[in-house]
Amino acid sequence: MKCPHCGAEIPEGYMLCEKCGTEIQIVPDFDTEVENSITETLTNIVEGLNEAGLLVPDPEEEKQAEPKQKGKEGKRKKTGKKRWLILFIFIPILIAIGFLIYISVTEYLNSPEYQMKRAERLSSQGDYGNAITALQDAQQKGADEIQTWFLEAEMYLESGDTDSYLKMLLNIIGHEGVRQADAETAYDKLVEYYLDRKEYDTLNKALQNCEYPSIKDKYIQYMANAPEFNYLEGAYYEVVPLKMLSNAQGTIYYTLDGNDPTENSDQFISPIFLETGDYVVKAMFVSQYGVKSPIAKSEYHVDVTAPFQPEVDLYSGDYYTPQLIHAEAEEGCTIYYTTDGTDPTVDSTMYSGFLPMPLGQHTLKFIAVGENMIASEVTSRTYNLNLLTDYTPVDAANIVYAYQMASGLIRDMDGNMTDDTGRKMFYNYACCVSIEEEGDFYIFSEYIIRADGVKEKTENYYAVGIYTLPLYKTEYSVKTGTFALRGEKLF
Repeated sequence: MKCPHCGAEIPEGYMLCEKCGTEIQIVPDFDTEVENSITETLTNIVEGLNEAGLLVPDPEEEKQAEPKQKGKEGKRKKTGKKRWLILFIFIPILIAIGFLIYISVTEYLNSPEYQMKRAERLSSQGDYGNAITALQDAQQKGADEIQTWFLEAEMYLESGDTDSYLKMLLNIIGHEGVRQADAETAYDKLVEYYLDRKEYDTLNKALQNCEYPSIKDKYIQYMANAPEFNYLEGAYYEVVPLKMLSNAQGTIYYTLDGNDPTENSDQFISPIFLETGDYVVKAMFVSQYGVKSPIAKSEYHVDVTAPFQPEVDLYSGDYYTPQLIHAEAEEGCTIYYTTDGTDPTVDSTMYSGFLPMPLGQHTLKFIAVGENMIASEVTSRTYNLNLLTDYTPVDAANIVYAYQMASGLIRDMDGNMTDDTGRKMFYNYACCVSIEEEGDFYIFSEYIIRADGVKEKTENYYAVGIYTLPLYKTEYSVKTGTFALRGEKLF
């Protein structure tokens, strides 16, 4: 408060200005609505008294009284006595009405409704300090506590006191018996505040402490919960395809050796297959806003017996005639192999029961994979197949093209078809095999290359004799894993 005389600041509770000695008179802030109500009430009373002729004489009565004034003094005296009697009766009534008005005004000025309106008016004028005091008075006089706290929080925010703003919202959230709707409103305001300032870590902590699942679900994208594992920790006797689950968009980092993960650790992208061994798995989630979760930990003991390695019937060495390689594994296992010397995996070629030995020198490797996805040791063979013939697969392919030219299907050795559709025939060397009671043959599969370059495989196979180049159509039996000639010699 400032002195109205000299402008000096006067401490609260002082009634004299210490600088100039001026006496300070406290005039209560009088509500316009109260003033209007009192004015209206007093006006009604005055009008009522006027109508009764108690304050202002009735003009008609005076007009009628003038001609009869002489000789009627007694009647005038009687009328005066009547007015005094009425005044004597109404004065106590007026006093009582005034007292009731005083009581009503006093009660209103001390009501929470008046203090709330006063707080709103002061706030609109930018007087946040007195507005907050009025709110606190309203609360003491019985106003809804949560409602006044929300208004008080907004006034703190408008005045720039963000610490008090946040404290007030947290008071609402932590208030015993607060309604969930009010708690949700408080959280909405907290989230808006932290998001505006990009304080994602603080927002995450606030949401982690929230007791309402519906609010957590609403703002789950701003939370960084510890990752969850799809397998409970413990002992397992099969391969564990471990998955790590997060609650929102972001990245999971993990370790398998018990060390705490960092943002330089391995990222979880696909299931991790835990084979035989002991694992201490630790994982951390980092949200899209850079907020780190607590570290999740789970221990696993996995004891899985690997299948026996496949048995391959042909030993390593030199061969001079076509050979079929047979591989076997224990029941329930699938065999995979490579022909380039690399170790096979479940992504390598699956053995189907038919594997011709490739021409030249090659190292073939085989594994058996059980139903538990455990792989066996590798079986390795090195073969060197050199056929005792003067004709190569290229020579044999030319026989097929020459036959198709003679039959009118193609017009040149490049395979261009005679129907002018822009298509070409292509004959791909597949393997060399021995056909029982027929001899040794190069096998070719047939393709049509469309004008747009797309290659389509047909159902036709051709066999060309390795030593004298006779041409036959042939067919492959999936059931027996063998080729057989079909029909007479073609060329």
